[in-house]
Amino acid sequence: MGKVIILCGFMGSGKTTVGRLLAKKLLARFIDTDEYIEQQQKMSIPNIFKEKGEQYFRALEHVALQNAVEEGGPLTTVVATGGGMLMDPDNVRTVSENGCTVVYLSTDFEICYERISKSNRPLVLQHTKEELRALYEERHKIYSKLCTTQLYNHQKPDTVVDNIISVINPLSIQKL
Repeated sequence: MGKVIILCGFMGSGKTTVGRLLAKKLLARFIDTDEYIEQQQKMSIPNIFKEKGEQYFRALEHVALQNAVEEGGPLTTVVATGGGMLMDPDNVRTVSENGCTVVYLSTDFEICYERISKSNRPLVLQHTKEELRALYEERHKIYSKLCTTQLYNHQKPDTVVDNIISVINPLSIQKL
């Protein structure tokens, strides 16, 4: 089985943007679990939350993660997770048991909030800024404990990608 790189972080931390670039640079497979779920369900995340609830969505996240981790074959797979995915102990177990490299894209709350504040994300629509900050703080503690590497994501995405590559495999830095 190929290497699996899990990108975690709060909503708006840049997981999808960085993940796509990282996968391209590594010639790896890229999976955004939210996009995967939307394709499988033929429904947007906000509609899944609205029609079926958060618990149903979290179960879909677990399946998406398992599939991303187990279906990679010999290729490296880069997985951009949903912000709450690693709050589930079953997902943490999946990541741990499969030897995944977990990269926490640590981004200041204000930057994340600026990126997500006008979105239709269910948790953004259901919570005040102060409640989201509390959620950010709670998740930050979990991400920090679980990650293999924590990178502060305050640079251009290409620079963040180069930093990830230098940390996870210092001998493979290359410019394409």
